[in-house]
Amino acid sequence: MDKPINDCALFKSAFKYSPDAIILTDLDGYITDVNQAFVDLYGWQKTEILGKNTSIVRSEKTDDAFIRDMWKSINESGRWQGEITNKNKDGKLIPILLTITQIIRDGQKIGYMGLDIDMTNQLKMQERIAQSQRLATIGKMASKIAHEIRNPLSSISLNAELLEDEMTSDTLDKDEAKLLLKSIMSEVDRLAKLTNEYLQFSRLPRLQSSEHDICSLINNLVLLIENEIKATKIEMNIQLPDKPVILNMDKDQIHRMLLNLIRNSIEALPNGGLISVGVVQKNSHIEIDLQDNGAGIPEDQLDRIFEPFYTTKNLGTGLGLSISRQIIEEHDGVIQYITKNSGANFLITLPIK
Repeated sequence: MDKPINDCALFKSAFKYSPDAIILTDLDGYITDVNQAFVDLYGWQKTEILGKNTSIVRSEKTDDAFIRDMWKSINESGRWQGEITNKNKDGKLIPILLTITQIIRDGQKIGYMGLDIDMTNQLKMQERIAQSQRLATIGKMASKIAHEIRNPLSSISLNAELLEDEMTSDTLDKDEAKLLLKSIMSEVDRLAKLTNEYLQFSRLPRLQSSEHDICSLINNLVLLIENEIKATKIEMNIQLPDKPVILNMDKDQIHRMLLNLIRNSIEALPNGGLISVGVVQKNSHIEIDLQDNGAGIPEDQLDRIFEPFYTTKNLGTGLGLSISRQIIEEHDGVIQYITKNSGANFLITLPIK
């Protein structure tokens, strides 16, 4: 049923009074109309921008590959939505939630409509929320650090007093003095480890990504912990593709993440067992499946295992899984715990870029 008058009047009203910027273009991306909200957002008057290509608002932050993928999606589905950084007339960058749809008339595609939503205020609000969360985390960290270092410091203080008494006694027992020194050094090492782990959590370095074979990384990791494994009754089952699987990744951070997960499995198998690591390549991503046949994680604790400082161990900071997830998310990946009858099972998904 054709209702051109009603449809036209409704569209014109929505176009004119929309609080968000709307832009109309022809099939080649040349601007045919903009509403007042567009003028207010970008600073160009209609007379300045009509007939110009939409690239006039494109910023240097948007590369050609992004634009190609965007138009591929539009041509395939008729619509695209995503976040993009544009610029106004003065060159100021504006974060935009952009929706592009095809304009169809009589069954023929005649142009495109873009809806530009300014995300500046939303991003500021998100940053304020993130800042509040960071401050809360810092407070929690300070409390946790105070609790964690109290016992080592008490032990160091006590052993230092005993060592002083031993050194000033008339009958110096060198073996006893050595034991006291060894105990002090052990607690110092523990403090250093705690401090290093907290620093790593609070200052995870920026990604230094380059192309690496994830299979080679895993093989090298297994060689690294070979002696550690031999000292236990643990067997390792490694299932990797025959061909290299190249990822754009920070090799050191991915190594650290996998080492942390494998060490967790080793600790969960004090009497021996099996640890399995498998890699499967999909079209756009890989899956790393890490399993052990230990006790697993109780169901009532699953919601908290990735929380900073949450731990069920007598020793430890509770940061290992939190740091691992942070590393994976920095790589645009996902880690999830797979519930099973026995043992622990983590599934890691990483994009192939």
